[in-house]
Amino acid sequence: MLKAKLIFSFLLFFWAINSYAQTDSLSFQFGKKEGNHPINYILTGKITDKKSGEGIDGVGVHVDGFYSGISTDRFGTYFIQLAPGEHKVTFRHTSKIPVFTQVSLFDNGIISISMEEKSYELEGVVVLSDEPDRNVRNPITGIEKLTTRELKAIPAFLGEADIFKGLQLLPGVSSVGEGTSGINVRGAKTDQNLLLMDEVLVLSSNHALGFLSAFNTDVTESFTLYKGNLPSNLGGRAGSALNIAMRSGSKENWSGLAGIGTSNAKLMLEGPIQKDKASIIIGGRVSNANWLLQQARDLDIKNSKLNFHDAYIGLNWNLAQGHDLEVNTLITGDYFKFSDEFGYDWSNRVSSIKYKGILGEQLSLKALLANGEFSNTFFDPEGIDAAQVENGMDYQQAKVTLVWASDRFSISNGAELVYYSGKSEQLSPFFEGSNVATEQVGKEQGLESAIFSSLEWDISQNTAIVAGFRYSFYSQKGPDTVFVYRENAPITREETIGQEFFEGGSLAKYNGFEPRISLRQNFGQNLSAKLSYSRLNQYIQSVSNTFGPTPIDLWQLSTRYIPPQRSDNFSFGIFRNSKGNEWEFSVDGFYRKIQNQVEYKDFAQIFLNPQMETELVFGEGRAYGAEFMIKKNLGVLTGWLAYTYSRSFFRSLGEFEEKQINQGEWYPSNYDKPHEINFILSRKTYPRGLFNFSVNYASGRPVSAVNSSYILNGLVIPEYSERNQYRIPDYFRVDISYTFEKVFSKKGDSLNFSIYNLLGRRNAYSVFWQKDGDSRQLRPYRLAVLGAIFPSITYSIQIGGENE
Repeated sequence: MLKAKLIFSFLLFFWAINSYAQTDSLSFQFGKKEGNHPINYILTGKITDKKSGEGIDGVGVHVDGFYSGISTDRFGTYFIQLAPGEHKVTFRHTSKIPVFTQVSLFDNGIISISMEEKSYELEGVVVLSDEPDRNVRNPITGIEKLTTRELKAIPAFLGEADIFKGLQLLPGVSSVGEGTSGINVRGAKTDQNLLLMDEVLVLSSNHALGFLSAFNTDVTESFTLYKGNLPSNLGGRAGSALNIAMRSGSKENWSGLAGIGTSNAKLMLEGPIQKDKASIIIGGRVSNANWLLQQARDLDIKNSKLNFHDAYIGLNWNLAQGHDLEVNTLITGDYFKFSDEFGYDWSNRVSSIKYKGILGEQLSLKALLANGEFSNTFFDPEGIDAAQVENGMDYQQAKVTLVWASDRFSISNGAELVYYSGKSEQLSPFFEGSNVATEQVGKEQGLESAIFSSLEWDISQNTAIVAGFRYSFYSQKGPDTVFVYRENAPITREETIGQEFFEGGSLAKYNGFEPRISLRQNFGQNLSAKLSYSRLNQYIQSVSNTFGPTPIDLWQLSTRYIPPQRSDNFSFGIFRNSKGNEWEFSVDGFYRKIQNQVEYKDFAQIFLNPQMETELVFGEGRAYGAEFMIKKNLGVLTGWLAYTYSRSFFRSLGEFEEKQINQGEWYPSNYDKPHEINFILSRKTYPRGLFNFSVNYASGRPVSAVNSSYILNGLVIPEYSERNQYRIPDYFRVDISYTFEKVFSKKGDSLNFSIYNLLGRRNAYSVFWQKDGDSRQLRPYRLAVLGAIFPSITYSIQIGGENE
């Protein structure tokens, strides 16, 4: 017993000496103690990674032993007010060695330091994207935040970490099915989700018919999804908002990453243009997936082609202390051809310039200018009627936000403007010998603008509120032709009585008040309840006559006959952490009510249609449900178990039968999936391995079915059920992956093996009906897009860096 005590005492002494050696305080002196001093001084600076030189997001600033509530932003900068005097200021991050400082503050001061990685050998570590108790302390409900490092720990299709595939494993997030782009959040349509790249609008975000995201995770930093309550500086959609934060290049050293895998080859380079002042980051991917199509037995698939590419370049300048300028561009492109039957070709470009600066002791400013261009083409390449249809959307965006902040509250005010210009829709021959005549239909232009203001107030240690408003305006601009319809009659082609041409000016105007409020009440350090409400207006929507979004769906602006959508969103949740934030538990309920939601008539004609309003049906939507999550953040084993109960319904409100669906009764929307379960498990294996395992289950989505059929003049005529009366079979998938670190290179490389759809399930994408041989009856058949096991391998290697 005595021997054990001596050994324990020795180890304790050794640990104390070692800890002291690594955590000596740094001393800083600002100004002189003598003289008169104001109530507060400003302490600011930038926290960077010692190895890469990049700013570190989420570093907590602790003053005199207590967390101040201040953390660094994504650039690594912080800004805090302190009373004059002596202070112990500590900088802490879950994956870094803490830095202790002694500060004599008798004037405004700047402390910029570098932090080193903690050394973990036997235990795995998950780098949290914010303070470890943010889910309990953050006053806004329904926020999901993932870092790129967390995303890469999830088994991925074709071995490529993907934003949208990762988000679909979180509670409240789903998709209609494999092979469709976009996500559905809390019962919202995909076009009701606002997609942003550092607050810059993005209209297209997918590769390979939705199987991969157009965002390369090598150049992204983190992803924040607002499911319940949007901050007042975000708007323009009636559902949710996803903001993708891009990385800044290192200002210290040149480095890069090269990789090749089953689906693509990629390269990333970053480094200083001027050391400590300016940096650049460049990343790109090119597909190499056509060899997979050649392995198929089906001749149509063998004769198909799939190509995609994306490129990102970001420049960052530190103009002066506290003043940064960024210029970046994202370019994506895809080409898909299914045998000789049909194909898609689409591209997207987003460019922006952003400024962020500290204007005073408590005042900061953010401003951006952006330009975007989205183009797509659908083509039929064979026969005398070979043709292609082109369309798209251009837009310009401007935004400015002014923030005043103190210790306990902050006020932000700003304005935003987006000008949309739809590209004319054009039908043209696919080649010279085609008999198709050229045809063109003009598209709308519109100006959307908004002013916004918000207040974040920590009323007490246990109570916080975020309240604000957004007032939005929209105007459809000329020139355009407006059709006139008979009064007291449905808006159909048959009821058209004339048309008016407007050379300029405003053809239609809308506006709306959008209040936002969220309240957090803590019951102790590790338990809180949150309540929120928000109203959102949407003046642009995608038009599709399929059950799920496709790359060639049209973007349709609000017009005289197409009013904006409006949603009211309510949310209430309870959040608890335990064991030093190692475990998270949450229950979050939601309810959404949508006005002027858009659906489509059966067999709607959406291409080359100058009277789009005649194909649309307007009504109201509602969605409700609850999300349950258990998450383990730290240790050898990490992961989460999430269950979502979610319902989504639509009811047409047209006065006339031609504008009704299911006689105006409520029916499930295309993306109504009541039950979804996601289980994610990651295990760190000694010394340099990571095993990942995921399980996904979801209820089958609704579908319209053939109830019966009859013979007329030798043809089989089907009779369909009411819309979405039945469901396809439930979805179930298991994925695994294993990653080896530092396989061949001590500097850093990785080898990833992944198996997507481990059990080879033929999950239904849809159900269709056709004649069975010589039978006169129509029989149902299951269409599975990915009905097989998909193994993949990806190798990446670090280039350059500090050690070279």
